[in-house]
Amino acid sequence: MEKKPAILCMFSGGIDSTGVLHQLMTNEKFTEHPLIVHHIHIFNRENRAKAEAAAVSSILNYYHKNVNRKFLVTESTFNTTGFAPLQSSRFPFDMDVCAFFSGNICAARKEIDFVAMGRTKTDVDSGGDNFMVRMKRAQAIFKSVMSLENTNLPEYIFPVIDFTKGEIWKFLPEQVRKSTWWCRRPVYKEGKPPQACGKCQTCKDVKEFVDAGV
Repeated sequence: MEKKPAILCMFSGGIDSTGVLHQLMTNEKFTEHPLIVHHIHIFNRENRAKAEAAAVSSILNYYHKNVNRKFLVTESTFNTTGFAPLQSSRFPFDMDVCAFFSGNICAARKEIDFVAMGRTKTDVDSGGDNFMVRMKRAQAIFKSVMSLENTNLPEYIFPVIDFTKGEIWKFLPEQVRKSTWWCRRPVYKEGKPPQACGKCQTCKDVKEFVDAGV
């Protein structure tokens, strides 16, 4: 049997990318492809890296134990905390960082033909023109990284593009759902797991569909 090309899953431990991972783990459309799961420890002024790392570890452990699907896990680090002395109110978008790293991973691993990203119906419907511009910019970054490579350009795929965040939440296994991380401004207290702030827009969005019984 001809070996299928590999899929690279850029995984943050959030609801969207966890939905992608679940699809890659369980949907017959993807399960014959070798799978590489990559997590970027992103250190910036939102201070989410520790909370996301805990979510990633817990979720991957679940799939290792409960799904008969082999996958390789890799990781990297991206740190922009040094922007603070410049009084910068901006830092790179996550999707731009993912595009840069995924391009470099694909350049290093020629067996990858697909890069799976966590874009949802909620993102597309609510993000408007600005979201589409950001998506195009991220893909331009990916193409730029790959521009010197003598190989076919891997394809971006969006396995949960037809699902809202609430629908993804609903189809995730309960243990996985509880392990995901969504808050943009986590609260850390010594000796306790990270807590969601309950105030950022993502916390409000998640509360809405959780309270609705989704």
